[in-house]
Amino acid sequence: MSAELRDAFLLRSVALLAPLAVAVLYWVWPSDIVPDQTPMGRADDIAIAFANACVAARAATYRPKRRLSNTRTAGGERAEGVRQLARLASALAEHGPPLIVYNASHSGSRLLTRMLGAMGVFMGANLSDSEDSLDMAELVEHIVLEHAPDYSRLFAEGDPALDSLAIAAVTEHLAGRPPHARWGWKLCETGHALPVIARLFPEAHVIHLIRDGRDVAYSPFVAPKHPYWRKIYFGVSKLRSWRGLAMTQRAYRAHGPLFNANRWVNSVTLGRAHGSMLGERYCEVRYEDVVADPQGAAVRIAAFLGLPAPKLSTEALGVESSRVGKWRAMPEAETAEVLQLLAPTLAAFGYGRPDD
Repeated sequence: MSAELRDAFLLRSVALLAPLAVAVLYWVWPSDIVPDQTPMGRADDIAIAFANACVAARAATYRPKRRLSNTRTAGGERAEGVRQLARLASALAEHGPPLIVYNASHSGSRLLTRMLGAMGVFMGANLSDSEDSLDMAELVEHIVLEHAPDYSRLFAEGDPALDSLAIAAVTEHLAGRPPHARWGWKLCETGHALPVIARLFPEAHVIHLIRDGRDVAYSPFVAPKHPYWRKIYFGVSKLRSWRGLAMTQRAYRAHGPLFNANRWVNSVTLGRAHGSMLGERYCEVRYEDVVADPQGAAVRIAAFLGLPAPKLSTEALGVESSRVGKWRAMPEAETAEVLQLLAPTLAAFGYGRPDD
């Protein structure tokens, strides 16, 4: 039990017992405060009973105020968590600033991994079939699972496991990196952990790949059974149901597009909010623009990174234009609820117009 909950329990217990003790003493006392024979009658009885009722009600509804974390102490010094992140950033600085690509899963970010590889960017030694960094995935999962979405406690108190995890992840990710090569990684969920990642790599450049949420909704993914995936889908880990749907494989099989739609909304919203704090080191790229004009997209991304743009072909990148707008082939009756959930965020990201 935390100190706050313990204090609340003790205060509530005392506050509930004190009125009871006062009432007992009052009723056993040999003489009344206001004699019953006077014009005021039993006013004291009523006053004591009313006061006891008020105190008991307040005690029963008492909730401790949440202590606000601050990144600075009373003396103006930085909190331990901020100091830890600064020390760790200094230790990682020898590798140079990375380029980070993130997106809502199934947004076609493999195209960017291949594009960046053609620019000479080393994207990792240990990649999944989706070309996500498996080494950085362990670090991001720890950060998200233990701290997201509110990182104030981490900034205030630190994380004893973070140093070893971060150093191991980066070291393993960079195994085989050519000397002096620019480096980075692609991992869809990095956007959820960006407030911490940006502290570890304060000069990093970030690309947020955004794809039409309607197409993402109809791309099968994993069910939100694990607490980590619940945070990615909904921002909380202890959720047991959503819209009356359980966090099970069976529910996901039956309502996958609806789950995926909410995951897309959560991911792109957080991705933009976190990325925007980096100013000119943040860049948004639309998947549909990459598919329509890979060379043009490469020129813009290379300019953002200060790198020469390579000559690219649709075939070399593995571009599949048929994947754009695939949601249109779905029965209209099945898409109504999904589109209703997506609509506000689609509009905010420039999708959903009549010509889309």
